[in-house]
Amino acid sequence: MIEPAGLPQEEIAQLRKELEVSAQHVAELEQALSSSRRIGIALGIVMERYKLTANQAFDVLKRLSMERQEKLRAVAEHIADTGTLPDP
Repeated sequence: MIEPAGLPQEEIAQLRKELEVSAQHVAELEQALSSSRRIGIALGIVMERYKLTANQAFDVLKRLSMERQEKLRAVAEHIADTGTLPDP
């Protein structure tokens, strides 16, 4: 890595720390966006298959999540991947 000319070592260390925190934040946001998209796909599948509203479909995902003791994201992944509801 090229060192910025003329900056004190403490400032360089602080900038590196801020860059690391920012990179972690970006990774978390990318994961959240991916999860949100998969949940949206699952909601659409449930809405279409069972002729439900968005709120009703979300309630189905929440109920399955609680019954299976899995994260809602995992339930949505199953639905998005298979097109079917997981067993309760």
